[in-house]
Amino acid sequence: MENVINYLQGILKDNDAIVVACSSGPDSMCLLDVILNLNISLKIICAHVNHKVREESDEEYEYLKNYCLQNNIVFEGMEINEKINNNFEERARKIRYKFFNDLREKYNAKYILTAHHGDDLIETVLMRISRGSNLSGYAGIKLIDNYYLRPFLFIDKNTILKYLKDNDIKYFNDKTNDEDEHLRNRYRHKVVKFLKSEDNQVHLKYLKFSNKLQEYDNFINNYIIEKDFIHNHSLNIDSILKEDKLIIKKCIELIINDIQKNDILDINDKNIEDIIKMLTSKKSNSSIDLNNDYIALKEYDKFVIKKKKSINSFCKKFNGYYENNNFVIKKVSDIDINDNNVIRLNSIEIKLPIIIRTRINGDVMNVKNLGSKKIKDIFIDSKISSINRNEWPIVTDSDNNLLWLPGIKKSKFAKDKNEKYDIILLCERKDNHEKCKEE
Repeated sequence: MENVINYLQGILKDNDAIVVACSSGPDSMCLLDVILNLNISLKIICAHVNHKVREESDEEYEYLKNYCLQNNIVFEGMEINEKINNNFEERARKIRYKFFNDLREKYNAKYILTAHHGDDLIETVLMRISRGSNLSGYAGIKLIDNYYLRPFLFIDKNTILKYLKDNDIKYFNDKTNDEDEHLRNRYRHKVVKFLKSEDNQVHLKYLKFSNKLQEYDNFINNYIIEKDFIHNHSLNIDSILKEDKLIIKKCIELIINDIQKNDILDINDKNIEDIIKMLTSKKSNSSIDLNNDYIALKEYDKFVIKKKKSINSFCKKFNGYYENNNFVIKKVSDIDINDNNVIRLNSIEIKLPIIIRTRINGDVMNVKNLGSKKIKDIFIDSKISSINRNEWPIVTDSDNNLLWLPGIKKSKFAKDKNEKYDIILLCERKDNHEKCKEE
């Protein structure tokens, strides 16, 4: 335990606030006691989640609450009362970690500490090797991961149990940890037990292995950051295809990891290979369905992963302001610009009210200075993806004369600044709060 204490005293300072995730089990009660006895003045916030799935859960909650009161520790507890029918472990994990992250922000804490130990690391690495993962995944549990700190990776379960016994610390056992129904328990009781019988310090070998993989992984991540490849879950295809396949795969993985912070998106090696084939194909527009209603899209020179949107056609009378997920169109009194983000109209030449609607097959616009052109062809020429075409607002008058394709083209009804007009409409993109730009 000495190496853990030395490590913590080297990384924590007086008056630091830290959140300690504590279940009241042996590992986290040991961590809480170690923290309490450091020669540092800390503000300790104990974060406890009652999953409400075992009879003992309420008793453990109350015990830990009183323990914190007696030891001048801030207690923050929550209960999971919602009924989770599918994928309980994953859903409960997301609830827990959101709770921890919210507490870190609330108390401006330096770290969130969890009691993952060396045996947990062995189990995680072996399980990921068995089922397949990527470079970051094979590294297993990180000692430091953003705000998360796991000081017990230096020690194994036996060291924890000895500390608890020597210091007469009360803890609660989750009986399900003794059952072989779960895969992790089978690794723990059979594989890890065997490895430790061969070398009781084997967890340190796995920690070294994990740290080495993280060094390589961090090097690749930093290269991708320096090259600025990823923007809002998307890649520039022309730029990324100049890179080695390893970099391409890693960029896709990073996009997926970012999505997984807030949602569930499971992906396998075949998905990655299919995406790379799509990127290298000659098709300008193509897509691959992923799980949980996500889709991987190739949109000309851009690759993006995003949620499918239920696209409903609409036709609305314009009352001076229109807004959807991507656009804001509004009437303004004056503006200097004269590009495709603005249209000036003479109300005498059109039939009011103005209408904003989605596209209809066969739509044709009499484009200013160009003559008649199909809306479909304008979208293709402007490299608007097939999905975005269905979301793009089209401005017409009440006689269905197409007046404006905001941000892309204006019709023959558009007036120049030196002509007579009494209506000015402005289009802005919501994603970057900038005016529409040709894509």
